Amino acid sequence: MKKSIILILLALVAVTGQAQTNNPRGLYKLTEVIHQDGKHVEAGFKQYKYCQENFSLMFNYSPTYFVNQPFTFNITNPDGKPLVFTGELSKTENKGIQVFGMSDSTFTLRWFNDRGHINDRLFPYQTNIDEIYELVNDSTDAILRSLNLLQMKLESKQHRLQGIWKLRGKQQTNTTTSQYWIERSNQEIYQIFGSHEMLTVYANTGFPKRSMQCGFNPCTYLSETVFDCDGHVAIVNWFDSGTISMTTIDDKGHPNVTIWDRCGLPENIQKTFGTDTPQMKKDISRFFTDEFEKKYGSLPDSVCRAYETFDFAVDANERNNAIFPVLMRCGFENEYKAMKDSLLARLMRCEIDADEAVGRYVYWFYKNFDRHTSCSSRFFRRQRSETLINYRELISEYAPEPVGCKVDGETYLLRLPSCGGDFPTWEWMLKKEKEFKQSGCKYLILDLRGNPGGSDEFSEFWAGMMCDCSAMNDQRYFYRNTTVNNKMLKEFCDAMPGSFFDRVLAETDSTEEGSLINWMTIEKGTVEYTPLVRKGAIIIDNWSASAAESPVELVRNYSKSHAKVYGRERTNGCEQTGNVNAVRLPNSDITLWFPMTVDETFEEACKERSPGYKPDVIIPLPYPKKLTDNIDEWVLWVAKKMKKR
Repeated sequence: MKKSIILILLALVAVTGQAQTNNPRGLYKLTEVIHQDGKHVEAGFKQYKYCQENFSLMFNYSPTYFVNQPFTFNITNPDGKPLVFTGELSKTENKGIQVFGMSDSTFTLRWFNDRGHINDRLFPYQTNIDEIYELVNDSTDAILRSLNLLQMKLESKQHRLQGIWKLRGKQQTNTTTSQYWIERSNQEIYQIFGSHEMLTVYANTGFPKRSMQCGFNPCTYLSETVFDCDGHVAIVNWFDSGTISMTTIDDKGHPNVTIWDRCGLPENIQKTFGTDTPQMKKDISRFFTDEFEKKYGSLPDSVCRAYETFDFAVDANERNNAIFPVLMRCGFENEYKAMKDSLLARLMRCEIDADEAVGRYVYWFYKNFDRHTSCSSRFFRRQRSETLINYRELISEYAPEPVGCKVDGETYLLRLPSCGGDFPTWEWMLKKEKEFKQSGCKYLILDLRGNPGGSDEFSEFWAGMMCDCSAMNDQRYFYRNTTVNNKMLKEFCDAMPGSFFDRVLAETDSTEEGSLINWMTIEKGTVEYTPLVRKGAIIIDNWSASAAESPVELVRNYSKSHAKVYGRERTNGCEQTGNVNAVRLPNSDITLWFPMTVDETFEEACKERSPGYKPDVIIPLPYPKKLTDNIDEWVLWVAKKMKKR
């Protein structure tokens, strides 16, 4: 029994001795300073030791008078090596740095002041100084919160601003919505946003051998675009998820706009704190004033403004247009780049102005691929008019009006000049539905000539009567996840809470900026239709656009034998994209429009370079003499043709 007690005591001594000789690890705060003669003195500063295997960093700063007030602190590596347990060697002799008095939460650091008269009150010259350190466990401690940010311990992300941002520079014209004409920052400055604080890091390439300065600020997020640091409000403009402008007001009441890019800290800092945050990959050189002058020389302000207008259009289209990534992976990248570079070169030589450069750029997309991609430049409008057929020159009266009537005893005509809800109204549609069902007609003609689109509900309401089966093919639609597009998506969610828009918006948070994500999927074999007619016909022309093209896609996927599409030309070419967004170009009155969603079938269709759907049956007649509220020659021909099938 006695022997067992002795063994237990020996084991306890061994464990205790092992605990006492551990090297300090973690963040410790200076709590006491004791002179060699036993005198306790109060430090007029805050000091911390961050102890790791290969180094020991020191954080120090002068305290503020108010809790949670902003302050600036330095991080140094004074000894260039880690703190190692030595045990207490001497109180009176110069034994270098001693580390002893170790426990789970404290240690004592003794050092001999042979460095000079630093501060005779605190650190008497030629004497030993004891500093007592206590492990920091208080989660509200500002230095611990700062260290967590440097280590990218951001807690749960409560705001999209959280993370690391690098200062690109000052916006010279103080235009918050423009990235252009940036005066480059002469120092690498980073801001790390946490859940309730923001840390400014003034990077030093010599760190940790040389000191680095940081600034701590309490931070309150007031909205997605506004935050408050110690009573100083900053307004954020999101260019995308990786670039923002911050607007603050200086002491004289003047705005100050800076541009920031999401970016990891420099590698030397990351290596010190054990992080690996991706560096910025985007090319931002074109936004700097010095880079612009290096490439083009000193040019008049008018040319600089034209450059910004054109480059803004290109950037907005590449970043937000749902068809852009599809075109790039379908083999059009080289042609696109050559077109873009040629227009920029001509613009910078003053051979064309911004209106023409933007117009030609957008027209390449419009003519070859998608009619939802458009703009309001004067040059573009001229080019567009040459692309579409001008029916008003071919038909003396081309002004379709709503029509719902019998063509003959078995055929009913429904002409929709618009799906916008006002010409005709939904009430008119319901009235005509009742009239059609009471007519006993077994043949239905849906005339969509001249219809610029609107809501699919109007056109598909009638096309569905011609469908006779479930989906013969899968239908997939994709949404381009971007900051600009998500603003409109949020408006959709607010207008229709509880809809599938909520699911799409939630998915954007975990998806890379610019990627295509699922908007809607209709699987093969779903959505069963029962036909209400023996045969159905849809008449289209080159002005049938968007929602006026949707019935063509509908009947081709949901009708095996009941419906055909009639006409002479392709439809307009908007149906495979949708949900149009818009941006205003700087230094101009030009608006750029682009689709936020794209149909899966666009990937094959774009290779034809001919937007729109072809008719199933070509009408061999000349254009009718007029198209208003009448029953024209084409309708009579289609009514007769339907009965022969």
